[in-house]
Amino acid sequence: PLFLGRSVAQLVEHRSPKPTVAGSSPAWPAIFINFTMFGKIGQFIGEVRVEMGKVTWPTRDELKSSTTVVLILSLVLAGFIYIVDTILANIMEFILI
Repeated sequence: PLFLGRSVAQLVEHRSPKPTVAGSSPAWPAIFINFTMFGKIGQFIGEVRVEMGKVTWPTRDELKSSTTVVLILSLVLAGFIYIVDTILANIMEFILI
C-alpha cells in the first residue's frame, strides 16, 4: 500500500507504558491533571500551615537585640569596604599617574 512516503512503523501511535504520563491519552485524559494539580496545591498549603505552627517565634527583646547586632555589623562591614576601596583607589592612582 501507498502511505505517502512513510513507513508502517511511523504510522503507529506510540503511547507511554505508564498510564499516568502526559497529555490527552484516552487512558489518562488531560482534564484529570488539573484536578490533581489543585489537590497538590491544597495539600502544600495545609502542610505549610502545620509547619508554621511548629515555628518558635522570637520575643520582642530577642528581635531588638538581633536587629541591633545586624545593624552594627552592617556598619562595620560598610566601613571596612570603604577603607579598602579608598586604599586601593589611592594605590591605583599612584600607579597610573
